[in-house]
Amino acid sequence: MILHKLFVVLVWLVINFLGKGRCEMSIEDLHRDVLELRKLIGEMTTTIATQNSRIAYLQRTLNRQRSYCHREKLQKEVQDTKGSINYSVAKNNPNTIVMTNNGSGVVSSNRGDFRSSGRRPSVETPQLPFQSSLVRKGRLLIPQPTQPPHPSHNATAFYAYLSSDVAHPGQGQILKFDAVKTNAGNGYHPNSGIFIAPETGYYVFSWTSRIKHYGSTGEDHALELIINGQIFGSIYMKSLTGEDGQATGLATAHVNKGDDVYIQTHHQDPGSGAIRSDFYGRSSFTGWKLY
Repeated sequence: MILHKLFVVLVWLVINFLGKGRCEMSIEDLHRDVLELRKLIGEMTTTIATQNSRIAYLQRTLNRQRSYCHREKLQKEVQDTKGSINYSVAKNNPNTIVMTNNGSGVVSSNRGDFRSSGRRPSVETPQLPFQSSLVRKGRLLIPQPTQPPHPSHNATAFYAYLSSDVAHPGQGQILKFDAVKTNAGNGYHPNSGIFIAPETGYYVFSWTSRIKHYGSTGEDHALELIINGQIFGSIYMKSLTGEDGQATGLATAHVNKGDDVYIQTHHQDPGSGAIRSDFYGRSSFTGWKLY
C-alpha cells in the first residue's frame, strides 16, 4: 500500500516534469509539488505508526494466548497424572473397597460381590513406601472410622480457698477453706474443711499456703495432708525478713468411698505467725478424681 502510493507520486512528478518541460517549470510549481509531496509523506508516516501500534497489540495478544495454552496443558497433564493413580489394595480380597480418584473429582470404588455373600466390606489403607511423594500427586479418600467418646461417670472435683487470714491457728488444727469456687459431686464441706470421697478411685490433691511476715526474725508453718486419719503429705514454709513465704503441695492417692481428706497444721509444731490469704494470693485446697 505504501509502496504503491510512493510509486504513484514519482510517476506523477515525472509526467509533470516531462509534460511541462524543464524550462517551463517555474519555482512556484516546484514549491507546490514539494509541499504536496511533504504532505503525502506525513500521511504515510502516520499510517506506519498506526500499523506498528496494531502489530505490538497483536504480539501481546499472541503472547497471552500462548501463556494460557501452556497453563491449560500443564493442568491437563496434572489431571492425567491424578487419574492414573489407582491403588490396587485388595487384589486377593474381592470384598475390600478400593477408592480411586479418576481425575474428575469423583471417587469410585470396586465393591465386589459382597451383597450376595452377606459380609460387610472392609476398608484397608495401603502402606506405601513413598507415601510423601504420592500425597503430592493424589489423595486416597478412604473414610476413617470414628468412635464417639464413652460416657464418663459423674465428675468429682473441688476448689476452695481461705477468704481471710488465719492468725495463729495452733497445732493439729483443720483449716476451713470457706470460699468454695468448684464443688462437682458435693464432696467438699466448707463448714468443716473436710472432703468426703463420694467414690472409690485415684485422686489428685493440691494445697497452697502463704505465711504472713511478723517481726524481724520471720515466721514459719507446716501444713499436712490427712487422708482417712493418716498423714499423706506435708509442706513447710518460712517467711524471710520483710517478705511473705509461700509453698504448694501435690499428691496422688487411692481413696476409698467415704474417706475423709483435709488439710491441718502440723500435728506437733504449732508454728508462728498467720496463714495469709488475700487478693494478692490465696491459700487454697483443691482435688479431683482421676478414675
